[in-house]
Amino acid sequence: MLQSDAIDLSEYLKDISLENPLFDVHTSLDVPFMQGTRDNQSYQLRDNDQSLFEYLLDQVQLTMRKTPLRDLVIYLVEQLDPNGYLPLTDKEILKELDVDKIMLLDAKTLLQQLDPPGVGAHDLRECLFLQAQADSEAPEYAEEILDKYFDLVAAHDWKKLMKKLEIDQVALDDNIDYIKSLSGAPGERYNGSDLQYVVPELQVKNNGGKLSLAVTRYGQPQLIFAEETYDLLSKTVDEDVKKYIKQKYDQYQTLEYNLERRIKTISMIGKVVVNKQYKFFTQESDSLEPLLLRDVAQKLQLSESTVSRAINGKYIQTDFGLFALKHFFSRRSKVAAGVESRSVDQVKQQIKSMIDNEDKPLSDQKISDLLKEQGSEVARRTVAKYREQLEIPTASKRKNDQIV
Repeated sequence: MLQSDAIDLSEYLKDISLENPLFDVHTSLDVPFMQGTRDNQSYQLRDNDQSLFEYLLDQVQLTMRKTPLRDLVIYLVEQLDPNGYLPLTDKEILKELDVDKIMLLDAKTLLQQLDPPGVGAHDLRECLFLQAQADSEAPEYAEEILDKYFDLVAAHDWKKLMKKLEIDQVALDDNIDYIKSLSGAPGERYNGSDLQYVVPELQVKNNGGKLSLAVTRYGQPQLIFAEETYDLLSKTVDEDVKKYIKQKYDQYQTLEYNLERRIKTISMIGKVVVNKQYKFFTQESDSLEPLLLRDVAQKLQLSESTVSRAINGKYIQTDFGLFALKHFFSRRSKVAAGVESRSVDQVKQQIKSMIDNEDKPLSDQKISDLLKEQGSEVARRTVAKYREQLEIPTASKRKNDQIV
């Protein structure tokens, strides 16, 4: 639920409701709101161009310091197939690279903690196990089944499985239904390029320098409990019907709880982002403050993978446009001791400002030297990379343009 946006979440819940007579799903997405409406809300096309590799690389760069271990994690990301599986065995990786078994195990652990859950697995069993392991709401026996008794699941030997776990049919059904709901291809959602729309889940308003953040209830799915149906079926004396109703009622309650927890988590992260990027939201600055997934995770006492799932595909509406929540996370640039940390975005702004105000074209090396004087240790090659990303020509080209 957390990793889905409002549109995908609505579709997911509607599919479940088809098999559960105790609730229906209501959403206002059937009445689109357009740019320029009274509430200043908007539809826009979802950016589906980000590949699984790019999504994972973003997380690595926003959570890990530049070390040999991070380089190894990036190497593993590069080896993944489109569905998120790691086809190479440990033996093949150790033969290819000059690393020890412990370092490889650490790198694989870090990879498998990234979003989406299940990525970095060698096979289907491990993929499903990683998803259950990452889900705090997984049924009691799901991990044990996937870890020790996956062969019994594959063989549909339910009697033997119940005997091994010492559980009844209801508990078995609960766990097997959950396992069936897990994805055998966690990277699949990043392979398509179908055009879809997004709706903002958060909205920030600027009232004379005072920022307020609110959940955009538009588009959020609501579960409508079928009270009469529940009351009618609860009166039955049939034991099988009673078990069925209890199972469906428990499912409804779990979904309701997870919906509330989902929006609460997104809202908490939004507050941290708005507080950190105050100057951007008040339009006092175009650059972003340095903000890592780790910063938010530590502040809210969440895991970094939870924060990553929460911001992926989520949007925030402002008075001056619609932004992806992950837009506000910026890597830190290396700074001298005692100097306040700066984001890559802020360093780019420094470079642009230097070039905008230069008397004569500054070389990349000269800009690097000036940045160092101001406390930012940025290599010449990095300056060149940032300059190119800003679409600013080289010093020699700027000099020629001045002569012309």
